[in-house]
Formats: sequence, C-alpha cells, structure tokens
Amino acid sequence: MRRLVRIVSSMSVMTASCALRHGVFAGLSASLLVGAACMLLTVGLVGPEGVFAGLLIFMLTAIAGMGGGLALRRGVSQFRLFIAMTAIFCVTLFLWLGALLLIVGKDPVSALQAIVDSSVEPSSQVYRAMGMSQQDIDSALSQARDFVSVLPYMAPAVLLVVSIALSGVNLALGRRVFERLRQPFPRDFVFRDFRVHWAFAYALILGLVCQLLAPYAPERYSSAVELTGANLYYIAELLFFIQGMAIAGFFLWAYKVSRVKRVAVYVCLVLLELALSLTMWMGLFDTWLDYRRRFIRKNLSGQ
Repeated sequence: MRRLVRIVSSMSVMTASCALRHGVFAGLSASLLVGAACMLLTVGLVGPEGVFAGLLIFMLTAIAGMGGGLALRRGVSQFRLFIAMTAIFCVTLFLWLGALLLIVGKDPVSALQAIVDSSVEPSSQVYRAMGMSQQDIDSALSQARDFVSVLPYMAPAVLLVVSIALSGVNLALGRRVFERLRQPFPRDFVFRDFRVHWAFAYALILGLVCQLLAPYAPERYSSAVELTGANLYYIAELLFFIQGMAIAGFFLWAYKVSRVKRVAVYVCLVLLELALSLTMWMGLFDTWLDYRRRFIRKNLSGQ
C-alpha cells in the first residue's frame, strides 16, 4: 500500500507539472502516457494477475494528474486543491472498483468472499505453525468472513480514508517537486490552521445515534441504519482526528517546541487515538470551544 501511494503520488505530480507548464493537451497526453507506462510496468513485474493493480495506477495517475494540473492552472488555493484532489481520488477509486467487479463478474460481497476462501488454506498453515488449535483457527476464519461481508457496505468510509491519504501525500510531494522546478504552487494554507466544517460534528452525532437506535429499529431496517451510522461516524472520526492533530501542531508552533519533541507528541496523539479516541474528541470539541481562537484572544488581551 505504501509503495502504491508513492508511485501514484510521484506520477500524478509529474503529469500535473506538465499540464501546468505546457497546457491542457500536453498534460492530457502526459497523463495517458505515464498511466499506460505504469500499467505495463506493473503487469511486467507482477505478471498477468497484476493487471488490476496496473489499471488502478493508470486511472489514478492519469485522472488525478490531469485534474491537479487543471486546478493549479486555475490558481486555486491549497486547501481547495486538497479538497479537489480528495474528490478526484475518491471518484477514481470508485470507478476502478466498478470496473474490477464488472470484469470479474461478481458483486462486492462475493468477490471478497472468494478472496477469503482462496486464502483459507495458507492462513490455516500459518496459524498451525503458531500453535493454534483447529477450533481457534475456525473461529478466526469465521470472524474474517463476517468482517468481509460487512466491508463492502463500509466502502464510502474506506474510499474517503484512502483518498485523503493519497491527497495529503500528493500535496506534500507536489510542493517539494514544484519548488525544485521553480513552478508556482499555492502556499496559502498550513496544517495547523486545518478546521473541519461544523456540519461534520452533527454527522458524527447522527452516526452515534443511528448505531444506538439500530437494535430497536425494525429488523429489515436495522442493518441499514447501523451501517449508515458506522459510515457517518468513521468519516467524521477521521476528519476530527486530523483536526486534533492540527490543534496540537498549532500549540507546538506557538510555544516553539523542538522538532524531536513535536514528533514525540504526534506519536503520543496517535496512540491515544488508537486506544481511547481522545485526539478525535479534542478535534470534535474544538467545533464549539475553538481552542486556537481563545489562545490568540488571551494573548492579545494580555499584551
């Protein structure tokens, strides 16, 4: 996954740079050529089974690179560029999944179940080597099947998470590349100023309410209510986790904390999020408390 992100980001930045410097037609030609080259290289390295990964890289580099180049030619702000790239990646991933399912001729649940079934025997051998009993192995495989059966219904949240990661890496890499090439790149936004729209706070609350009410809903609606709530919750949770990290970045910048200590704080915040979701809750409450504005106001009044 990490290698895929690096390849896609590098190739899309190259095509975006070409579109910005030489125009739309040159950018379109470059995006198609680079995407096709990536697809052929993937198939050559992995074999025929790598055609699906090659198709994904082709679509991401071609569409995202061209879209980023056009956005930069219009002179959009860095935050708007981030939102635009996230939307482009999300739509592209959705189209790739649709094309993949159309090629294999299966629905999402059946396709994932087939993947799990094909990995049952190798997984069982690994578990046996670890000393697990057959009963524990069957229980683990059953849990994997249950998770896979629900995963397609969590596609909106999963696609958004992956798209945000791709967009963030793409922007970080693009800024460095464009500076080296001495091409204009928007610098009107810094991470410590990141703020989620207040509507996502109520989306998170609605997601929690849906999950709480799902057991009491009619049986035929219970699953739909629970999955809707889960999607809303996980999407909002990710965004508020990012906002929590931005809040920490603001105070670390305000107090001029050294880089080593900053890294330690960020690591602790990630661990707190994984254990107790505290970083997300800090970002959520910022919707109403606005820690950064209060800090600035307090400093101004003190002066």
